[in-house]
Amino acid sequence: MAKNNQPVQRVKRVQLSGSVSAVEFESYGGQYLVKNFSGGDVYVSFEDAVSEDTSIKISNGYGQVCVINEKDGLNGQAKAKTIYLKGTGEVEVQQLWF
Repeated sequence: MAKNNQPVQRVKRVQLSGSVSAVEFESYGGQYLVKNFSGGDVYVSFEDAVSEDTSIKISNGYGQVCVINEKDGLNGQAKAKTIYLKGTGEVEVQQLWF
């Protein structure tokens, strides 16, 4: 729960414009589900430099769980508040581990 017992937003739907878009959450997470409704490929990274060669590629109509790492399970997992996306069209990002 967030301040004043309000729920924290764990799902965000965004429109990508072709440049890198940052999707930020209030708390840190180690896994994110990204669904691609864009009509084309979407590239996902935990770094702001999204490259087609080194980023996670999600084809149109598919979703994928994007994991930073799973070293030592939940206790050792790296976490981030922000996930970076590149593409054109609609995507949905859901924070899974927080």
